[in-house]
Amino acid sequence: MNSMTGYGRAEASSADYQISIEVSSVNKKSLEVAVSSPKEWQYFEFIATSFLKKKLHRGRVRVALTVDSLGSSSKLSKILLGKEFQDLIEQLKDFIQKRNQSFELTPEIVLHALQLSNKESGCPEISSSEELLLKTLLDATDSMIEMRKAEGCEIEADFVIRLQKLAAMIEQMETESQDLPELQRKKLLEKLENANLDIDPSDERVLKEIAIYAEKSDVSEEITRLKSHLSQFSETCSSSGSVGRKLEFILQEISRELNTYCSKSARSQGTTVALDARVEVEKIREQVMNIE
Repeated sequence: MNSMTGYGRAEASSADYQISIEVSSVNKKSLEVAVSSPKEWQYFEFIATSFLKKKLHRGRVRVALTVDSLGSSSKLSKILLGKEFQDLIEQLKDFIQKRNQSFELTPEIVLHALQLSNKESGCPEISSSEELLLKTLLDATDSMIEMRKAEGCEIEADFVIRLQKLAAMIEQMETESQDLPELQRKKLLEKLENANLDIDPSDERVLKEIAIYAEKSDVSEEITRLKSHLSQFSETCSSSGSVGRKLEFILQEISRELNTYCSKSARSQGTTVALDARVEVEKIREQVMNIE
């Protein structure tokens, strides 16, 4: 069982540049991937999204790619001395001199020329770096998944404690409600006798209606289903893969059975325990919202 909260970071370098990839995630009902990268490597967004969809099922995932050039001074020298840059300067010089103006090569002109030649980022073609990017993305993602697993284990340990509390509460609810149908039948008969109504308590039809009324307070089915749901919840926690949505559904069923129990219960002790159980279920629900 994994949490949806995690963070991972990995770095790699070649002869000319260093890349860093950060992968972080928070809870979300579906999988959403957002990628930021240099504009020259926008294709990385497709690579990262396709990769993460195979590794993750749920969560809002953010991927940040940064690229830093190594040996920038030597690279700058190659650019300044390169033919492409020299041709650009000559074109600027020719353009100005044709308009009968003097040309002086200033630092400002050099900077503008660098921008025009689009050499300021230093990013190579992504095709030559795709293998390195995938390896770094894999390392960062694995690191994030390990954090998600670790937090998932802590949440599962918390579930074990809370499920034990719920199981004890359900046992107490069962004890408090064992004789409720008979108690309701006796109370109804007493009310009929005290009301001085012209009703024969021995009449088969009357007894049948009393029995039906008394059975409405029988919560044995709710108790049985609550025990079953707790068992299903525990088994699901131990399952592999994405279990968050299934856990949410089981909790909904537990809440529904507790509500039904409260509406049927005619004994305040049992109702109080059921209300406490609902509070415990809400605490579990808050944790389940962060399970993948």
